[in-house]
Amino acid sequence: MTTPNEFTIPESFIRRYSSSESNRSKYRSAFMRDRDRIMYCTAFRRLAGKTQIYTIGPDDHKKNRLTHSLEVAQIARTISRALGLDEDLTEAIALGHDLGHTPFGHAGEEVLNSIMAPNSEFIGGSPFYNTNRDVLKDTLEREETTLQGIISCENMFGFKHNIQSVRVAAVLEDSYRGEQGENIGINLTNYALWGMMHHSSLFYHNEKEPRPNYQNQFKKHLSINNSDAEAWSFEAFVVEWADDFAQWHHDLEDAIRSKALPMTTICKTIKDSLSGAFSGDDEELLDNLIKNAAADRKSIAELSHIVVNTLVKDLVENSLLKLDEIRVRLGELLPEATAEERAKLLYSDYNSLQMSFPPKQVISVSSSIEPSVFKNMIKSSVHHSKDVERMNSKGGYIIKKLFEAYYSHPQQLPDGPILHFMVDINSASNRHFDKYNSIESAKAIGMGEVRTDFDEVIKNPKTLFSCLLMRRICDHVASMTDRYAIEEYNNLYG
Repeated sequence: MTTPNEFTIPESFIRRYSSSESNRSKYRSAFMRDRDRIMYCTAFRRLAGKTQIYTIGPDDHKKNRLTHSLEVAQIARTISRALGLDEDLTEAIALGHDLGHTPFGHAGEEVLNSIMAPNSEFIGGSPFYNTNRDVLKDTLEREETTLQGIISCENMFGFKHNIQSVRVAAVLEDSYRGEQGENIGINLTNYALWGMMHHSSLFYHNEKEPRPNYQNQFKKHLSINNSDAEAWSFEAFVVEWADDFAQWHHDLEDAIRSKALPMTTICKTIKDSLSGAFSGDDEELLDNLIKNAAADRKSIAELSHIVVNTLVKDLVENSLLKLDEIRVRLGELLPEATAEERAKLLYSDYNSLQMSFPPKQVISVSSSIEPSVFKNMIKSSVHHSKDVERMNSKGGYIIKKLFEAYYSHPQQLPDGPILHFMVDINSASNRHFDKYNSIESAKAIGMGEVRTDFDEVIKNPKTLFSCLLMRRICDHVASMTDRYAIEEYNNLYG
């Protein structure tokens, strides 16, 4: 265990549900258990079958979500160690940050968001299809009053992979049970869940109007001791940057291997965006790569080293300066306090420090780095390449057709989503289907009877029930690997 300092997470971490794990494994911290729970869950294993930019194909060396998550964890741990932060919390957030990602990359994510939003153009007959948000909201509010509603209508809409990562860990994984037998996911700490949700924006930047998302249902999972204070951490911001670093360098690798961009163009772009932060050796190595213009494995590995090493070095050096400012300020405010007492003030009331920068800007690169140069090159030359555009179009089409098939004939769904849906509606009405008070009791009934009851519900469902069904279909489709989604599409339509 590391020696506590001003940046050590105080004992304000909580699990949404009580746990006896600390009594079983005293040599492991709460954040070490978070990391291990993520590594052993089924959603983590499925990341091996989910793509980054390029879909599954004959090249086994293209990056997938699992290799990406491992790279993010490696980069983030290096940064956290250099900054004196908690490496185990950092690794847990990094390994779990993409648990909720869809098949077919961000194209799949955006399609699911479009399906799950009011005024949707997709899934005819669904409660969201061409339905005004205010009209839908009024309908849901009336039904929730009648049915003892389980969820605010504001939480019915939208899809975002980082929010879904929290939903996977807190709701969908099937490893732990609460005191009433309810499924509680893998029961991670509030700090791990907060970092997973906030590694990416909660909303899409290109939306014409704000769309309420479903993150509000997790507020209690992300707070400190059931207060309004959020369980933010510097470790979460480290992972956010490490995610970008990993994304940039392996997108470049894939671009080189797919011949979307020549090696010399990539090298020159890197030099333009990172020149202010290079070490002498790395700049010399990059100049040699430009001269040789080789795109072999050795050159690609050297290029990745240059990019990651430069970015990490700059981030660490810039962040250390700001952390030192915070340390000095804490010493001024609490000169006689212990490191633990200073950390408690830091995380519970950061504003009282009156720093010139918010917490998120503490962990950041310097002005010598120009991230937009990377992003513009990838977007213009790689994301719009023929192979990527074809994958995006095909993937989006498959997801829409899968959703359409499941919603028009829900009995095609596997047992899992149906069992969870029946528990959902029992929680909503608590009358006719009160025998479905937990997943365990639902399983004990037998799937023949469960599907008969399910059929009765979906014949003429209330709007609230239709929305709950939509969410469970969304969960199922989002969980698929690329290959499974293609196979399921062929089974349904082939």
